[in-house]
Amino acid sequence: MTGELLASLKLDDRDLSILFVDDRKIAVMNRDFFGKDRPTNVISFSYLDGMPGEAVGDIIISVERADGEAREADIPFYERLFGLIVHGLVHIVGYDHVKGTSEARKMRYREKKLMGLVLEHPVFQALIE
Repeated sequence: MTGELLASLKLDDRDLSILFVDDRKIAVMNRDFFGKDRPTNVISFSYLDGMPGEAVGDIIISVERADGEAREADIPFYERLFGLIVHGLVHIVGYDHVKGTSEARKMRYREKKLMGLVLEHPVFQALIE
């Protein structure tokens, strides 16, 4: 499914690295890389200037945080997990909701389009059946 997401962003000649961790590990990474001493749901690193076949970026997701957010939103865990993958990928390609309202709106729009691909994908459909 990530291949289709990358293709939709015209990055089908690239790979994507996804690492699943717990809250403790992501808190350490958040502190070490961003100076924020707390867990977060997703961290991403972009390598857009890389060569074809190389990773376009790394996405690190706290499975604990994803599970808690899914329960809070009353949605399936895997839907929240894919939502975080999409969020991280959108950051990788250059969107940043912290840059202001206009950029946040553009980011949400791109996320919504990509989540549409996820939700319609046969693998995802099989999960909900």
